[in-house]
Amino acid sequence: MATTKNLVLCALFAALIAIGTHIKIPTPLLPLTLQTLFVVLSGLVLGKKFGAVAVCVYVFAGLIGLPVFTGSVLNPTFGYILGFIPGAWLAGYIAEKFTPKFLTWTLGGLAGIAVIYAFGIPYYYFMSKYYLENELGAKTLLMYFVLMPMPGDILKSILAGLIVQRLAIFFPDNFTWKR
Repeated sequence: MATTKNLVLCALFAALIAIGTHIKIPTPLLPLTLQTLFVVLSGLVLGKKFGAVAVCVYVFAGLIGLPVFTGSVLNPTFGYILGFIPGAWLAGYIAEKFTPKFLTWTLGGLAGIAVIYAFGIPYYYFMSKYYLENELGAKTLLMYFVLMPMPGDILKSILAGLIVQRLAIFFPDNFTWKR
């Protein structure tokens, strides 16, 4: 059942995802954004249902024209945004289903990011090949869209696990999925 608290938290996480899109941390390989961190945190903190709702609010806001995306629906990276919804859901499912601890939350974050990759990479390939008419090979896709971002995404999953661990200590009754 949706309470006022749940709705406010969904709006908060939708805003954090939007803000995270525009926060870029320079690294030697490619800049990291905090967008995926907040996506998996929405699932880990809010649970599968409300985590997915928070991401749906973010996606809907972008689709109606609010400036929360860095590109458009026709941008080849839009598939990653579509993957945010099931990614947050899976992270929340793992948080709800398994014993709450750092390793569970970190693995939930990694699983959520893997789902985001599973949506983003095929969409990128399809849009590059058929819309931009610039076909990328499997080697290029693997290098630029899996191997290069993976270290940053692993760090973000570990950070998500640490954040949720701290939140669970200081706010033990505030998790919407708390049994």
